Amino acid sequence: MFKKILLTLAFILPFTSQAATTDTTKLINKCETKYKADKQKKMDCITKVKKSAKKEADKTKKASTSKVSDTKKDLKTTSSKLDSKKDVAKKSKTAVKKQLKAVNVNTASASELAASLPGIGEAKAKAIVDYRKKNGKFKTSKDLEKVTGLGEKSVGSMKKYLKF
Repeated sequence: MFKKILLTLAFILPFTSQAATTDTTKLINKCETKYKADKQKKMDCITKVKKSAKKEADKTKKASTSKVSDTKKDLKTTSSKLDSKKDVAKKSKTAVKKQLKAVNVNTASASELAASLPGIGEAKAKAIVDYRKKNGKFKTSKDLEKVTGLGEKSVGSMKKYLKF
């Protein structure tokens, strides 16, 4: 009885790493019961079961490998699409910079400020106009830093486009 358990374990344990299924175990048990008397035939039968289980495991491994490679291809495609979108975004930003022009912050409308100054959108342009209406004309770029949403850095980037 002990020998039988050891033999069974000797042939089953190698399969556990190859995803041995209950079918494989059943087939090994059939080999053992069918060829109880003939050890050579039993070993041959178990070897065949082992080979077929390995083939199945290899097929499964190949299928999962192909799925992984397909996923990698999808990621590369997505990555290249994102890179091309970034390139378009960079090109459009440089196009905006080419359209920038000097503007008088004391007379320009909010839409003119947004179109002419870097880093200024409609909301900040409106804040500039509102601040100008409430507090009077701007005399220097330091005055612009008092507008909510504008700091030293953003005002510094637009200095060359400012007129007073």
